[in-house]
Amino acid sequence: MIRICIIGCGAVGSLFAAHLARAGEAEVWAYDVSHDHIQTIRQHGFRLSGAVGFTARVSATTE
Repeated sequence: MIRICIIGCGAVGSLFAAHLARAGEAEVWAYDVSHDHIQTIRQHGFRLSGAVGFTARVSATTE
């Protein structure tokens, strides 16, 4: 399985990470310098809303 790391989990990075994780074709990692942001991602995943809302789980780290 391919591994993908999204560096920076702001609005755009989070969107890409969530959709890649949802596709299920890769192991997706999220990297961000904010410990609080990473802790929230670990606990709740990425929650997207819109026409099709979903929550995607990814591995997340600050290291």
